[in-house]
Amino acid sequence: MKRTPTKHCRRMITALALAALVAPIAGCATPPANATNSAHATGVMPDLPEKDIAHWVMPMDPFSPAVLAHLSTYAENRRMETCLSKEGFSWPIPIEPTDDASYLAFPRNLSAFPALTVEIAKQYGYTAMYMAGPMPDPQTSVKLNRIGMSTPGLDTTLIACREESRKTFDVIKAVDIYNLIAGWSSEGAEKIPQQPAVKEASTAWKKCIVAAGYDVSISAPAGDEAEWMPTEKLGVELGFFAPPPSMRPQPTEGPIRTYGDTEVDPDTIGPRKPTPAEIELAVADATCRDSSGWTKAYYDAQWDAEVRVVQNHADQLKTMKADIDALTAQARQIIAENPPLQ
Repeated sequence: MKRTPTKHCRRMITALALAALVAPIAGCATPPANATNSAHATGVMPDLPEKDIAHWVMPMDPFSPAVLAHLSTYAENRRMETCLSKEGFSWPIPIEPTDDASYLAFPRNLSAFPALTVEIAKQYGYTAMYMAGPMPDPQTSVKLNRIGMSTPGLDTTLIACREESRKTFDVIKAVDIYNLIAGWSSEGAEKIPQQPAVKEASTAWKKCIVAAGYDVSISAPAGDEAEWMPTEKLGVELGFFAPPPSMRPQPTEGPIRTYGDTEVDPDTIGPRKPTPAEIELAVADATCRDSSGWTKAYYDAQWDAEVRVVQNHADQLKTMKADIDALTAQARQIIAENPPLQ
């Protein structure tokens, strides 16, 4: 599985017609300039949550903007649907839950870390959702993109609706908070795989997974390289990843071609389901993570790194938490005031 250079960063790419569907949270591969040069905080160290490796609880969780990132996007989308409908356009946004319990349903965590366990592996293989928020529906993007590309005038009206919405709901502030905190969180993340306990556990994990019969080229299951488990090579060999896509242009109408000659109907596309071979690999991987001590070593190293982040930015984090709470409350109010039209 290919990863972006910065841990936990996810890239979202949309067409112009989907401009309102995804909040412009970007730039997380490079920390903001003031993220790595901030002076140590002079205030009181905030209280930290209790350690909980099963739910991957971290010191930065109380200050996480992950829930706000999704809620602010959803709130703006609800406004877009209302605004566009007044102009005669259909922009069907699916209903999403907005409560914290749904956003953090197991095995999701605010770090979006793939904390694979045998329990998770048996149920999901490698398809588990670790990011906070609802599971993305692949049909939504396809359908909205199709509407946007086939409806004259929708794109300019959408932009006007979005600009009007942002006069009273500061989505950009939410984006700035997200990127700044992501930058702070990345300060010590790159050093975690090099911690002695993590390196020792990684070596033990590698021996274990190879002994289980898998040709694994990477040195650790996650965190250490651009590619994490499951590797693309293993996925293709075991049949749960499609071969690399051809370079030929994709059709603009009709079925969407994805890999090779496979055709996907945009009205029936859904989340990938784990195969028996994938589950078998995931269980072996999780078993080796546990027996080698890798999961605990990585958790402890990430915890220590985030404690330092909280220490270094305590004053700023307290201020930003107040902003996060205020924006989150406003997002929920907007959602309540703009019920679904479909």
